Amino acid sequence: MNKNRLEAFSDGVIAIIITIMVLELKIPHNPTWQSYLDVYPIFISYALSFVLLGLYWSSHHHLFETVSKVNNKILWLNMLTLFCHSLIPFATASMGENSFASIPVAIYAAVLFIANVSYLILVNGLRSLHSSDSSFHKAYKGHKIIYTSMAVNASAAIVSLIGFPKTAFLLIALKAVMWFIPNHRIGSYKTGEDRTSK
Repeated sequence: MNKNRLEAFSDGVIAIIITIMVLELKIPHNPTWQSYLDVYPIFISYALSFVLLGLYWSSHHHLFETVSKVNNKILWLNMLTLFCHSLIPFATASMGENSFASIPVAIYAAVLFIANVSYLILVNGLRSLHSSDSSFHKAYKGHKIIYTSMAVNASAAIVSLIGFPKTAFLLIALKAVMWFIPNHRIGSYKTGEDRTSK
């Protein structure tokens, strides 16, 4: 089964998700600075979700760049991750429109949590498909960053529900920063594969 169609489909879905989000940005009809400041929750919510979706796209790209094969199970696990990420525009719009109220922020954090879970399931599905001595299996051994993201998102949901939604939003934003740290272990396995192929 060719993995290229899966990657192309995923790229298209993520692009559509981002497009849906940008359409939620409201254009101020009163050309004053105050009217633009009034919509800052919507813009900030969009900006964070754009970054998170970009990070997911990047992670997905690196994940399947290392993969050597896929099967029907992986196709549907990938669909599950895309479904979870397709909920982000709804949660983003709800959070922005309600100016970071407790329940919308908690729902946003919960959506990100289930997106993390679905991605973890996808990674484990791919690991089970590849042999234990494969580069992919070794490169994706351990999931510290995913577990950390799940813990932060779960904590953010709780923090928001007990009355600190803006603190919860900040936790989610700070969590996004750690995804910019390159995974040298994955990079080293890719380099090793390239040398072998040459």
